[in-house]
Amino acid sequence: MVSPDYQIDNNPKHTALSVRLWCLYNCPQNLKTPPQSPDLNPIEDIWRELEVRVRKRDIKTKSELKTVMMEEWMNIDAEITAKTSKSIPKHLKAVVDAKGYPTKY
Repeated sequence: MVSPDYQIDNNPKHTALSVRLWCLYNCPQNLKTPPQSPDLNPIEDIWRELEVRVRKRDIKTKSELKTVMMEEWMNIDAEITAKTSKSIPKHLKAVVDAKGYPTKY
């Protein structure tokens, strides 16, 4: 099932004709954002948290990287994801105030 909302951020892979046609028929509400706008997807904050945790580890192989990433992903607790979700209104206000231009987020 396709989500009723889909964010188009003018990334070249989102502007391909096949993607635009698919969205036309499958996404009744497209949320369009200007190029180089801040990413408002909360998962980006979680990815950043994962990156910080993984970089603290001494990793030597791809296999070790995969194992560490899985371990650290499982250790991200609900408090971090809740904090990320609660920050969304603040991020949205900053984007509106900046009229779609980059913010500190």
